Amino acid sequence: MVTDQAISPVPAAPDDVAPLATTPRRTAPAALKPTVVLGATPSAGSVPVRLVIASIGVDTPLTAKGLDERGVMEVPDGPEDVAWYAFTARPGQGGNVVLSGHVDYRGYGPAVFARLGDLKPGELVEMQTMDDTVFRYGVTLAASYEAANAPAQEIVGPTSRETLTLITCGGRFDRTTQQYSHRLVVRAERL
Repeated sequence: MVTDQAISPVPAAPDDVAPLATTPRRTAPAALKPTVVLGATPSAGSVPVRLVIASIGVDTPLTAKGLDERGVMEVPDGPEDVAWYAFTARPGQGGNVVLSGHVDYRGYGPAVFARLGDLKPGELVEMQTMDDTVFRYGVTLAASYEAANAPAQEIVGPTSRETLTLITCGGRFDRTTQQYSHRLVVRAERL
């Protein structure tokens, strides 16, 4: 982590990844440093394995991720990879299920969450779990936060209702820092 702020950049990755026409290096869609209890295993719910958002053309498997050695959320592996953070809730558990994906990617172009900002309140988001259960969520809000000032606990912390939180990069891309200025957060509640 470069800074001790709630959301901070992740060190640049190899030159094979970056946003659209700007050709910079990969940045974390959600380089958050949340406060979590490590080692806790959810007692309910099932492991999510697939995300479908038909209205924006997303239909992709999920990869379980965690925190790196600095306590920062790990970055999704590729342009079509969506990370589920295993320290957050599982579908059916009744908490905050947190996912992230890239908005774009060098040598690839628009990535899995390129159209995340197009989601409107009420649109359907579906998540399939390992036991083939499909959980449905309705979009409730979208918010953009300055990366340096984003409220990490509010974004990835527990929620009173079962909530799906989707995170990607947004705003202006800074070629010098190889980072986006904002994080786009979309929330959906279980139907």
